[in-house]
Amino acid sequence: MEEKAKTAQKFCGNCGSHNAYNYPNQVFCTLRFSKGKEPIVQTLWCCEEWNPSSQECYCIKEAEKKQNKR
Repeated sequence: MEEKAKTAQKFCGNCGSHNAYNYPNQVFCTLRFSKGKEPIVQTLWCCEEWNPSSQECYCIKEAEKKQNKR
């Protein structure tokens, strides 16, 4: 049985609808794409249709590191 990744905060980077795009800053959201909305979003953003990912993704950690370097 597959275990869901533990989620502390909701971000596009830990949503089940995201795919790699401009790593680690942006992701491609398949759900937004299917609804005709802008599919390229910030990794650390979150929309109202967020759903938990079944796999852990490092893009949030990397995006936070990059953001903190600014």
